[in-house]
Amino acid sequence: MRRIWRQALEAVTPYEAGKSLEALSQELGLPAIVRLSSNENPLGPSPLVIEALRQEAARAHLYPDGGSTRLREALGSWLGVPPDWLMAGNGGDELLGLIARAAFEPGDEILMPKPAFEPYGIEARLSGATPVEIPLRGYDTDLDAMLARVGPKTKAIFLCTPHNPATTIIRRGPLDQFLAKLGDDGPLVILDEAYRDFSDDPETPDGVALARRWPRLIALRTFSKIAALAGLRVGYVVGAPEIMGWLNRVRAPFNVNRFAQVAAVAALEDRAHLERTRALVLSERPRLLAELARRGCPAPPSQANFLLPRIGAQARELAAALLKAGILVRDGGAVGFPEHLRIAIGRPEDNARLLEVLDETLAAP
Repeated sequence: MRRIWRQALEAVTPYEAGKSLEALSQELGLPAIVRLSSNENPLGPSPLVIEALRQEAARAHLYPDGGSTRLREALGSWLGVPPDWLMAGNGGDELLGLIARAAFEPGDEILMPKPAFEPYGIEARLSGATPVEIPLRGYDTDLDAMLARVGPKTKAIFLCTPHNPATTIIRRGPLDQFLAKLGDDGPLVILDEAYRDFSDDPETPDGVALARRWPRLIALRTFSKIAALAGLRVGYVVGAPEIMGWLNRVRAPFNVNRFAQVAAVAALEDRAHLERTRALVLSERPRLLAELARRGCPAPPSQANFLLPRIGAQARELAAALLKAGILVRDGGAVGFPEHLRIAIGRPEDNARLLEVLDETLAAP
């Protein structure tokens, strides 16, 4: 029989994003649902972003700037790198796909932590490459085990800091040593820093600085979290111009729509709003961590805008109770941590309600 679909697809499970908030609200008969399952920004976008989108609406019939020039210039000024060190994408997901399309081939091995952000493995499999999963050491990335697995077939290494879903960082010193041991002829390193904006640990590495030192390192960042632009899908990578040259060969001509571009530029102009989001997370995170621990639900020391508390056998029961109360959280078992929940840090009132439901559930006979 004639084969139509690629054989590589047989090893790929579609990413399950879940039902929309609108569909869930209608299904449950609730006026609104607080979604703490997707690590979204609870404050919403800057007023400057909303106004920029309003002004841009009349130009919806025009193709966007194919090279995201203004956005790359604004980002370059923000990060201290020339624009040719940057590429914008339709969210981090597209950029992961572009990296895979440009670099991964059948026979390659792609190293990644386990568990980790699902698209790492999906993109490797779609390319015909072999994902090599290195289990976390508790909640931490095991750099020693990863280094021991590097071989002649290793084409790339995915690292995530702060880690999704474990919330922990790879500390600067060990990461420097890891990169030095890989050497100048080592594999590509993709450093996913989607949640870096929420880290206050002084040992947090800086992917932009590392990309300047290591020509095979790509730092991946996003406007989805800190800038609240998840619905517009705009991310970016930082790396040497040679890397951007290869990625541009596989990038679609108009990959970032004009609304995402103007919104991202406006978000960078409102630094006070970015800081308000960061301040909310940095004030609520330690409080919520302490309250969860006091209730017997400890979590690793998060440096992200979400937590991963270990609830125990009642994890699914608590998730169901929270949903009934209008709060959606992520089942930890679905992301590699059974008996845990992944909970984004919300507004103070949302976090207080979450603790109330937790108390009611744990107290129930």
